[in-house]
Amino acid sequence: MKYFKFTQISADTGISWAIAQPVSGPSWPDIPGLEISNSIQLAHNSIYYLAQVSDEAIANPNNHMFELTPEEYAQELKTHVLHQLNQEKNNIYKEEKDFRDSVFSKYHETASIAGIYKYQEALELLADENALAPQVRQEATIRGVSPSVMATRIKDNHESFRTKETKIAGIRGLIQDRLNNFVFDVNDAVGSYNEFYSLDIIGTRTEMRPNPEAPGEQIETTVNITVPKYELALEQRFYQT
Repeated sequence: MKYFKFTQISADTGISWAIAQPVSGPSWPDIPGLEISNSIQLAHNSIYYLAQVSDEAIANPNNHMFELTPEEYAQELKTHVLHQLNQEKNNIYKEEKDFRDSVFSKYHETASIAGIYKYQEALELLADENALAPQVRQEATIRGVSPSVMATRIKDNHESFRTKETKIAGIRGLIQDRLNNFVFDVNDAVGSYNEFYSLDIIGTRTEMRPNPEAPGEQIETTVNITVPKYELALEQRFYQT
């Protein structure tokens, strides 16, 4: 087995993309043992790919097809993974902000602030129907409902808001901690690569699939719902966990 770093080539000329733009679109070089599905497009230099190929493969540096030592291969994998990891770190708060905007869009910032005070009044009024609770009573009068009904609505809405906010913050914190604690081990480069691109099972669903014991029949099967372990995937995690 050898380790290769290479580019796609022009289907017409066989010349590397790094040398000249292809005339008729990209093509894969004819490298013995190359499995396209297992090649890795480098995140830090996307024109290049990494792959494990057969011992019969012959490098051609003049056409940007390089043979790497195991140590060089490990370093390329490390650079690739850490580039992806830093992108996830940079995107995590933007994704959280966008998701918060979609979940809490009906809440203006001032309403959220006022809700803290009204929530305390609502608790007081529900504990004692004679409590002052001026804001709750005023809103109840405007809405045309009883103070106790208004207090219950405020309490339920505020606690729902807090539950959602806590869940979002918790999910973001979980993935942020994973990203911060991830260490790439060059002595186990493939293992570190596989770990970074592993999956989390965040739920299950049922779907109809062919019955292996009865051709032509469909059976209800439980399948896992997965997301990348080191990606925030906030919407999926929020609604599935």
